Amino acid sequence: MRTYLAPLGFDSRRVVRPVLSEGLDAEDVVVLLQPSNSSSRGEDAFKEVEEVLTQVVPDLCLSTEYLPYTDFVETVLYCVDLIQAAEGETVVILGGGARELLFPLVVATFSSEEHIDTILQVGDIDSSVRRLPKLNLQGSTTDAEAKLLLELTNLNTPLSITKIADELDKSKSTIARHVNSLEQEGFVKTHTEGRAKTVVVTDSGRVFLEGKKKTVNKC
Repeated sequence: MRTYLAPLGFDSRRVVRPVLSEGLDAEDVVVLLQPSNSSSRGEDAFKEVEEVLTQVVPDLCLSTEYLPYTDFVETVLYCVDLIQAAEGETVVILGGGARELLFPLVVATFSSEEHIDTILQVGDIDSSVRRLPKLNLQGSTTDAEAKLLLELTNLNTPLSITKIADELDKSKSTIARHVNSLEQEGFVKTHTEGRAKTVVVTDSGRVFLEGKKKTVNKC
């Protein structure tokens, strides 16, 4: 079972295309997000989505959530609640609808990445459907962990913990402990083969580090 969450604007294709590209089964749920003062054009877009998707799954569970939009924080919290309440595999579609809903949904999505399985983006330039990486934008590290994360990017991972310790002239136990913490935050991934554990920096780690680079360089 999948639950799709998608802001709905006037162009129904920005919902239909990503949903169909991901797949649609009888038990799936599609929740369309619209502003609380939705217009007749919004209602027409809903009917267009319904007409196309019910050709694939006649008894599809398709519904609309009308969101507040004048208070950014309130809208973010509403979106977080929807994400956390979603059942089964959760798919968030970022690609349409009013900016007053899309921006809060983006913030909610990357603040709730542990509750989301797939993030899809519909491009404005070429209308292509892309999968986005899940990013942990709330992570935290000690100064030592942040410094190691920077050093790992400079070392061009993947590398084994033993190799990292040798390159940085630090103990394996210290490296392993910091790597453990970084992995819990989603900033690195490890892979064990035999007795060797290799480490690679993730997209979340790169984005986090970019925002902290000036601070980390002072450590």
